[in-house]
Amino acid sequence: MQRPANEFVVLSDEPVEIDAQDLLGVSEVAASLVSLITGSRASAPFTVAIDAGWGMGKSSLMRLMQARLTAEDVPAVWFNAWTSGPDALEVLIKSVLLRFDRNVVRRAHHRLLRRRRVVLFGRLLLAVSLSLFGLRRLVDEIWAHLSADAKGRDEIRDVVREMAQEWVSRGGTGGRQLVVFIDDLDRCSAEVVLTVCEAIKLYLDVPGLVFVIGCDQAALGRNLRDGDGTSARAVEYLEKIVQVNYQVAVPSGDRSRRLVEGYLRSTGASELLGEQLTNLLVLRAKRNPRRIKRLLNSFVLQYHLDARWQEFGANVLLRIVLLQHFYPEFHHLLAWPDGRDPVPEFQGYVEIREQVRRGEVLAGHELFISLGVNPPAPEEEGPAVVERLEQELPVWYPPLAADHEFVSLIRDLGDDEGYVKWRSRAEWESGILPGAPADRNINFGSPDTTIQVGVIKGGIFLDGETPSSESLDGLRVLWVDDEVAEPVAETALHAERLASRGAVVEVAADLPAVRAALRKFQPDVIISDIARAEAEYAGIDDVQALRHSGDYYGPVIFYAARVTPNRLRRAKELGAEGVTNDSSELFEWVEAVARRQRKDHR
Repeated sequence: MQRPANEFVVLSDEPVEIDAQDLLGVSEVAASLVSLITGSRASAPFTVAIDAGWGMGKSSLMRLMQARLTAEDVPAVWFNAWTSGPDALEVLIKSVLLRFDRNVVRRAHHRLLRRRRVVLFGRLLLAVSLSLFGLRRLVDEIWAHLSADAKGRDEIRDVVREMAQEWVSRGGTGGRQLVVFIDDLDRCSAEVVLTVCEAIKLYLDVPGLVFVIGCDQAALGRNLRDGDGTSARAVEYLEKIVQVNYQVAVPSGDRSRRLVEGYLRSTGASELLGEQLTNLLVLRAKRNPRRIKRLLNSFVLQYHLDARWQEFGANVLLRIVLLQHFYPEFHHLLAWPDGRDPVPEFQGYVEIREQVRRGEVLAGHELFISLGVNPPAPEEEGPAVVERLEQELPVWYPPLAADHEFVSLIRDLGDDEGYVKWRSRAEWESGILPGAPADRNINFGSPDTTIQVGVIKGGIFLDGETPSSESLDGLRVLWVDDEVAEPVAETALHAERLASRGAVVEVAADLPAVRAALRKFQPDVIISDIARAEAEYAGIDDVQALRHSGDYYGPVIFYAARVTPNRLRRAKELGAEGVTNDSSELFEWVEAVARRQRKDHR
């Protein structure tokens, strides 16, 4: 049944701000932390750190605390350290001053003018003019006086302390309290972290103030570890100013499942995931609310972008998105345009493993035929048959076969009629996934070699990884692939990336074309496919022939969808760099070859 695109909606990435939106039950934690803060008025100033990894709900917990404080008539300030930039000191101090009463700020301004010996007439004129403006103008004037010179900056702490003491004393028994929330500190540079810490310790360490800092302290330490002295001081300073550290707990399995169910209801996709796939999403996302949200938003976005998914079904798309996010090796097999469907292949492999486990006699399974593997002999032991079969299967299959959630995911996908329809269309229709190809001519450094290159942006066929920007100037690359001239060939995209970084790239489709290229072009590295047409090991056989004939002894990288034990073994025998279907690894190996070339030429 087709679904209209607008049936699914994107989840907001904003922090939770009210208890009714709290799907993880952290409202109770927020209430306890607020009780601790308000019950410790006499101990202020002090600093509380909310420590958690990216996407684990620091901001949501702090927003819930802020809402509870507001309900209890305790004023609070929200300060985003990351967006404040180089003006962090000014923005933070002004944010605090703006929460004081206007009369407190006005009296502080008059005292400051007397200290700075502004003449009486000038003070009167200024007082009259400021009476026409609000609190913000008063605060701006105070800051302008205090930041004008070194003497003024030395006065900041005294001025703020006087204001805080006056403001707190007007709060009756126990005094007032101001809670300052500081978010996204772990995303800041060492200079901003140091500035914020200095503001808290040197200028705002005054009665009545409590600071709540949301920060992934482990990430901050990693980000600043390799920096200069400023980085070291920033980390050390942060450790010194924190008196109370709360580590946000990873949600339990039950709470994480409730979170997923709530997100699915909000997107309109409640019936698309059963219990097993919900568990898969929870476990593979490491119970991280933001990762879960981003995956579901990716599904919603792609369903909206291409109306053809209404034909194939939202079930199919959501399962492909799960593969894309959590099983990229298998997803790459699914996306690679070599005509081989990994879904029934994997299902057949799991079926044979189950037959062996049950002690059943293995019949002539079609998987043996499709892989070109001799069927089991009557006397052959089952485990030996499986091991022989695995030599021609991707190296990821054995561990994936032990992943019950993954097996369930593939079973669901393979049994869906929409998947069968999608697969048949995907084999012949380019741009079947979101993102239309844009053809253009690219010359890869050879005057007589021009190929059509297609670019797919945002499609889930591409892995989305960005190679590093290390220069490849002058590196000569011979790329061998029988599909490199296809309009949307992924290999053509990578060849374009190499050329854009300074490499000289020649392309060839088969061994005769390689030999012709070698007569006029001596490459520093050959990047080759492996399977071509009906020849499962054509690329490896070609390199072996080049080695035997003495035409090429240099580095070789095999870039192919399927990384199997037999392919790895044969590549190692040839002295190749390796076999990969990971574009990031491919570029790392190419860069390593380029570095060796530069070193040899020095």
